[in-house]
Amino acid sequence: MKSDLPRLMQERGLDALAVIGPDGLGAANTAFTYFTGATHVTNGTIIVKRAGDNGSQSYLVHSPMERDEAAMTGLQLVSASDYKMPQIIQQCNGDRLAARVEFMRRLFGDLGVGGRVGFYGADSVGATFSFLSALSRAEFVDVATEYENDVISQARKTKDGDEVAQIRQACRLTESVIGETRDFLRRQRVSGDVLIKQDGAPLTIGDVKAFIRREEAAAGLDDPGCIFAIGRDAGVPHSSGTPSDTIRLGQTIVFDIFPRIPGGYYADITRTWCLGYASDEVQRAYALVMKVHDDIAAAFNTQRNTYEFQDMACDIFESHGHATIRQDLSVTSGFVHSLGHGFGLDIHEPPGMGLRGVRADEQMQRGSIITNEPGLYYPDKGYGIRVEDDYWCNPQGEFECLTSFDRSLVVPM
Repeated sequence: MKSDLPRLMQERGLDALAVIGPDGLGAANTAFTYFTGATHVTNGTIIVKRAGDNGSQSYLVHSPMERDEAAMTGLQLVSASDYKMPQIIQQCNGDRLAARVEFMRRLFGDLGVGGRVGFYGADSVGATFSFLSALSRAEFVDVATEYENDVISQARKTKDGDEVAQIRQACRLTESVIGETRDFLRRQRVSGDVLIKQDGAPLTIGDVKAFIRREEAAAGLDDPGCIFAIGRDAGVPHSSGTPSDTIRLGQTIVFDIFPRIPGGYYADITRTWCLGYASDEVQRAYALVMKVHDDIAAAFNTQRNTYEFQDMACDIFESHGHATIRQDLSVTSGFVHSLGHGFGLDIHEPPGMGLRGVRADEQMQRGSIITNEPGLYYPDKGYGIRVEDDYWCNPQGEFECLTSFDRSLVVPM
């Protein structure tokens, strides 16, 4: 949580944080969005200065063109125009990298920032390396970088009440889109085993995805794409679906939808459907997936390492004769992925429930939000199954399911 930042900065010996724009609503820079929220500030720099052991001061350096938007963030404001960047570039003989370093030197001096400063944000790898290398050579601050589990990511492992409320809203709106999509499918005419549109043409994956995008827009959700895959494609976990594939009765459809609300927070929900009917084999596999899902949800706690839940899922699937990724990393049939992951401003965040030894040991904490998404995949048999719900460990240490959409496999037509 943001309230943990002063403690985390103290533990890691950081005197300040610098988060470089652009914002994460138009680009992949969620560290910036973490501080600006739903306000769209195109570019800028956020400075978080540690103030004692239990406090911090946060500043937003912004363009005067966005002064009104910047004010909406609630951060202390610094206008970039005060530093007259064109003059700094001229003084640096047109060297824009040197000018950027000089700008930071003056900014940090005015804000009283010194010592060890952690840098975050999003830019091209080459530009970031060049900038931080030049800044380090300038020696007016000690540049600190972290390869993984950086201080902002560590804070984001748990969500505060406002973040949870935004994720709840994202889930609610997403479930409304799922329901509208199911109703849309049920309204189609059926000829043989194929769904037919009003113009007499077969309904396709592309048609359904176009409907989903319209519904997301109507709900005010941002669409980064979704998975709507049928038959063989449903058996490949991240196949988004072939647009020309027709929608047929009896085939498994994996519908994995992960839009975000204007504040940048995601939902992540998956349902598996068979329209009209499902084969006996698919029904057995679905029942097993739901057993794993429910057993894991009942076992969630903050004492076990997260890889233990992955092991539990593998134990159950293997005991029923299904191959798992634990047995063979290259397996493409059976249970072929990790059990779940955290999410928030990014669709994949810590903690993760993956294989033992792949990442540092971690436990869920009060405030953790995580998906629970076991699945079975048999592309050669023409089916795949995944059911995904979102869980929050509340302040009492109890795990609440944030998603409630009907989990039935068969959709009556």
